[in-house]
Amino acid sequence: MKPHPSFPRYALLALFILTIFLSSTPSRADIVTLTAADNGKQVQLTVGDQLIVRLPTVSPRFGWRLVQNYPGQLSVTTTHNLPGVSSGVPGAPATFEIHFQAVGAGGLDLALVSALPGTGYSPLGGFFHAYVTIDQPGVAKNVNISEYGNHSRVKVNKGDQLQIRLDNTAGAQYKWEVMPIADNVIQLVTAQPEQPQKKSRKRKADNPEDITFQFQALNPGKTTLRFLYRNATDNQAPPKRDFELEVEVPEPPR
Repeated sequence: MKPHPSFPRYALLALFILTIFLSSTPSRADIVTLTAADNGKQVQLTVGDQLIVRLPTVSPRFGWRLVQNYPGQLSVTTTHNLPGVSSGVPGAPATFEIHFQAVGAGGLDLALVSALPGTGYSPLGGFFHAYVTIDQPGVAKNVNISEYGNHSRVKVNKGDQLQIRLDNTAGAQYKWEVMPIADNVIQLVTAQPEQPQKKSRKRKADNPEDITFQFQALNPGKTTLRFLYRNATDNQAPPKRDFELEVEVPEPPR
């Protein structure tokens, strides 16, 4: 028996419709959950993913708050105070749960402190930190690191911008100095102090002032960025403090 002459056309039409459906169906977003046991962890997300952070509290009445907001990158969707939910600390009286949505490419220091001083439940001591990078295919991102990220690791793609913001003191004799970078993985682009929001207000000596070092990821590899806070008038004096960051630039996907 010969096949119906219109069969190939129906088969091709069905295959065409299936291809359109699969290509138009959005990929499933991932859900990443962090607990107190993940304090200091590096997290990799993609735009659209959800991030859940569960931290212990001394009472369902108390919670945690963000040190800063992250507009355009990470958005808070819901918060809950829940008794009896695992927070990574055995025996914790209650758990504070905060849900985030990854909305834009970038990198950030996610830092939370207990809502009331002294209410952090051991062993966190009232402070939680994780470093979050959010990727978007085909989009270069700006990754921002503050001193919360000291002695941590970060992964950036080739072409990404990496900004490191360190606390300085306007008019003081101590200055941040970046140590020479021995390889060709990442290069320094600029180093400049943060501009005050109100130009008419004069900054006095010894007022806090941040300085931002901007780098660009050049080639795949690993390197360590190191900064020393030195006495600008006495090179022999030991540094007052330091900052280190391990940087990885992975091989681009083929």
